[in-house]
Amino acid sequence: MANATLVSQKVQEIHLSNKLDQSGQIQLDSSFSLNVSFSPDGTRAVGKLTQTLRDKEFVGGKFTLSVELAGIFNCSGATTDEVKRQVHLEVYDQLFPYMQSQCATLTASSGLPGLMLRKAAIDPGSVAINKAGGGGGGNDRNPDGGPKLTLL
Repeated sequence: MANATLVSQKVQEIHLSNKLDQSGQIQLDSSFSLNVSFSPDGTRAVGKLTQTLRDKEFVGGKFTLSVELAGIFNCSGATTDEVKRQVHLEVYDQLFPYMQSQCATLTASSGLPGLMLRKAAIDPGSVAINKAGGGGGGNDRNPDGGPKLTLL
């Protein structure tokens, strides 16, 4: 069984642009990506979760928020592809509450109260694992149009 324990997390990068000029409601498009890198012995991992929010209605984007959050994890037995996929899901589960809090705080500070990110249900089959020395060529999108998740 996989085991990932969050040791520390931090926001590495924030981009915020709020050029909305009127009050009211806006429709936001939300996307995320998650990359996990493992130590050679499978005992440590670094996860980088990036969340992007954009308005859907205005050409050129009047509102954009992008947050990159990194976490360091202790792992046990992350040496096989199957265990790495499980750890990948655990990394997302443990970083998501921090990302949710950051996005809610930043959007409230920019005048958009009431934002609550929804946690994505990640299919373990959508997690791609890049081997050392190998390139992950081919299509970088899932059948539903979302980005593939990559383990490095």
